[in-house]
Amino acid sequence: MAIREKIVTAALRLAVTRGIGSLSVRRVAVEAGVGATTLRRYFPTQVELHRVVAEEFVRRSVDDLSIADDKRDPSQRLFECLAQLLPSRGRTAAVEGWFGPHRLSAGSDAIPGARVIVESAHRLLAERVRRWLTILAGRGHLRPEEVDGHAFSALTLVNGLCLKALLHPDQADLDAARNTIRWFAERVVGSRSTSYR
Repeated sequence: MAIREKIVTAALRLAVTRGIGSLSVRRVAVEAGVGATTLRRYFPTQVELHRVVAEEFVRRSVDDLSIADDKRDPSQRLFECLAQLLPSRGRTAAVEGWFGPHRLSAGSDAIPGARVIVESAHRLLAERVRRWLTILAGRGHLRPEEVDGHAFSALTLVNGLCLKALLHPDQADLDAARNTIRWFAERVVGSRSTSYR
């Protein structure tokens, strides 16, 4: 494994297991088995390291799945892509891992790197959702001018459902959350017969 990859993997592991407050240069270097000087060669600032951790989290957690497979129903493809952003049974830790940085990025007890991680992750997720919708628009399943609005709505909906699951895990109805995402996908894409070309 290349040194940069070792550093990123170690930082991501620390962020998931110990929280983003653990992402100091010294701690990440120890976890990666490299010196602080070596780490600084690859990541001159802590902000850069935090940004890469967010990018790697999104890259490893979110896939394009079958969004481009025209043999499948477009609303089902969009649903599957968006549903992976929801918690699922056994993924409560992932939801905490996602919203933990949100809690730590604001307020008087904010951790400096948390805001960078949250902003970077949100930007990357927005790009991913826009890409899914752009692919579907390019195939005539929705109007291209609707992509940005639908992307905003999708992320708002997903974030709200995830936040509810985090704040009230005993009340979290993951089936209802998935059904809400399915409803959204069906409204956005419409039926298979609809074409906006």
